[in-house]
Amino acid sequence: MKTLLTFCMALLCTTASIFAQEAYQLQSSADYDRQVVRVKFKEEQARVLDELMKGEDQLTPRGSLLHTGIAGFDAASVETGATGMKRVFRNGGKFEARHRQWGLHLWYEVTIGQGQDLQAALNTYHEVAEVEIAEPHGVYRLVDDMGVDMMREKPMMAASAATNSMVIPGGTPNDPGYNQQWGFPAIDAAQAWELETGHTSVVVAIEDQGVDYNHPDLNGNMWTNTGETPGNGVDDDGNGYVDDYYGYNFGNDNGNIAIDYHGTHVGGTVAAETNNGVGVAGAAGGSGSNDGVRLMTLSVFGSGAQAGFDEAFIYAADMGAAISQNSWGGGSQSSALENAIDYFRA
Repeated sequence: MKTLLTFCMALLCTTASIFAQEAYQLQSSADYDRQVVRVKFKEEQARVLDELMKGEDQLTPRGSLLHTGIAGFDAASVETGATGMKRVFRNGGKFEARHRQWGLHLWYEVTIGQGQDLQAALNTYHEVAEVEIAEPHGVYRLVDDMGVDMMREKPMMAASAATNSMVIPGGTPNDPGYNQQWGFPAIDAAQAWELETGHTSVVVAIEDQGVDYNHPDLNGNMWTNTGETPGNGVDDDGNGYVDDYYGYNFGNDNGNIAIDYHGTHVGGTVAAETNNGVGVAGAAGGSGSNDGVRLMTLSVFGSGAQAGFDEAFIYAADMGAAISQNSWGGGSQSSALENAIDYFRA
């Protein structure tokens, strides 16, 4: 029995070793940023990287080519014409120690030269002894919203006010647009609302376009970072982000939320203020007293740019979100993204 067990363990180790030696293979059906390779360095390189970066998130190369002092990596960077690199997960400030426990400090995004073949670059970095993982950076897209605008209020909806007392739990919300929301009756939402209509202690991160935090049917249920003073250009709470009051604009890397229709629609589906006599109902929008779940807006789709799909999960976890809502897809398998999701779930 011991002999059989030893043989099986040896076979598993051999198989794992074989798979570990395979470089990432691009998929014809996926979209990638053709000038980016993401690498995760081995833990032994952490000290060298710390000394190199000096607390910064982006490395400005000396001369035209990238130089780190890590011999194998530098040779690969010459071969790929690499011109710069930055951390995938920025310095987390007061959360940095925990980030390091999860290996987030070892992930870097390398910009390779114009015209370089991405698959060849992946193969090259895969062979570097100091690199644990080399993978592409996927391009993501919003899931088709079917063009149904449930959050764009008609004038009569915006002007309507509740004339009856609280209808739910146990009844029908008084929101003017509720009769258009066929999804709620289909899932027996009214029965669920008899038990719970949403709670202010639950934060839902909307990883999408920006949510309109001034929308009359949303502003009462928006999450805010009480440790941050909006618009002063300072990271007041020391979490690595400046002016992140309602969340963060990862697409454009600033605190100015890139408000757009899709993100606002999604936010409304989750937590439009239910039973407030305005607009529509939300799945967890409360009972009409600004008592629904709180919406944290993380605009990974910014103004003409997209970024931070991995970082948004880290931010959401660090800042207290219990749920992350994602209506995007595309790209391909990503160890960096899986690392971020595991961090969020922990």
